[in-house]
Amino acid sequence: MLEAELRALAARQHGVVSRTQARRLGASRRSLARRLAGPGWEAPAPQVLRLVGTTDTFSQRCLAGALDVGPSAVVSRTAAAALWGLPGFVPGDVHVTRPVAATSRTSRLAVVHESRYLPEHHRTFREAIPLTTVARTVFDLAGCLHPGRTERAMENALKHRLVDLETLRRVTIELLARGRAGSTLMRELLAQRGAGYIPPASGLEAEFLALLVAAHVELPEGQVDLGADGWIGRVDFYYRRHRLVIEIDSDLHHTAKLDAESDARRDRALRATGFEVLRITEHQLRVRPAQVVAVVRGALLPPHPPEPTPGTRPFCPPSGVRTGGEAVEAVR
Repeated sequence: MLEAELRALAARQHGVVSRTQARRLGASRRSLARRLAGPGWEAPAPQVLRLVGTTDTFSQRCLAGALDVGPSAVVSRTAAAALWGLPGFVPGDVHVTRPVAATSRTSRLAVVHESRYLPEHHRTFREAIPLTTVARTVFDLAGCLHPGRTERAMENALKHRLVDLETLRRVTIELLARGRAGSTLMRELLAQRGAGYIPPASGLEAEFLALLVAAHVELPEGQVDLGADGWIGRVDFYYRRHRLVIEIDSDLHHTAKLDAESDARRDRALRATGFEVLRITEHQLRVRPAQVVAVVRGALLPPHPPEPTPGTRPFCPPSGVRTGGEAVEAVR
């Protein structure tokens, strides 16, 4: 019974299983040792069992490498690009990424990388092999390959509809805020393709958008000039459908009396023209991120009419709808 279950699992996994998986099926250390001493199984690495007679393929080597590194490991970089079928990437070295401190285990089957940020939505499976998503794969390539080769990989991924620009944008925003290698190149490549606002590689804007991405909140436009009959100013973020302005106030530039007075004047001008204004401070963003997300979500709930066309009266929020100032008060 156990032997049949092990062989069935191996058949689904390119001929390999991990010791952890075998133990979950009920195999003891002694029973595994007995099998490895026989003709049916072999151990290409301490943590991996291979069914003798199965074909040695790149897919098998990738899965064996991931299993050997640990349960949280995924195939990544050029190996993931080859598994996704991106032109220009052929089977070669197996690269595997695991979260930092997940395990100190080394591997003779794979080149091991560690990442401080490897969330579940950057991971997936392809033919039973755990690997980075296409968007995360392209970003990782930007940190280790020549820019031209990374750009070709991105273009091929888009051409073959393996990923879209918005997904690439959201993953890039997440990793920009963490200072990952490849951030600058990805920002440039997406900006050239009109993929929407990509924030600076560091700073509060990047942190704010990364927070929204992680919470699966709709992303706003960035750095938008606003005003009806005349220019009022450039705002940090703008939800056009809701006529909602979001300003991110740093402790350095928005705490002095004159700065506060200037912000208040501009907010009054924006509200007089029909915009709702929400200010979020650096302290709120970094100390109370969950409440910042809740306030943004709440501000996006009430439906707002579209922007007024020339000759119509500006939109004024109806009685009972929260203003930007009230929303900030909720965060505090």
